[in-house]
Amino acid sequence: MHAKAAIAKLAASEASGRVIDRCLQIFGGRGYDRSYPVERLYRELRVDRIWEGTSEIQRLIIAGELVKRGTGVLRMPCSA
Repeated sequence: MHAKAAIAKLAASEASGRVIDRCLQIFGGRGYDRSYPVERLYRELRVDRIWEGTSEIQRLIIAGELVKRGTGVLRMPCSA
């Protein structure tokens, strides 16, 4: 169960990072100006990445679960 949660957190964190980085590219220098919402989003995203655990920690959790339990830990339940 820990591996699935770590995968979800890692995927969401990486995706949101790519989105906000693209936003900053679009806004240019104004992306760092506090009068634009993208600056607040960037700050909040950085804090969330640190608070929830870095991507490297999530990768270590996933790897540890795979080593201990194998790839079966990643299988989703089937509905019959």
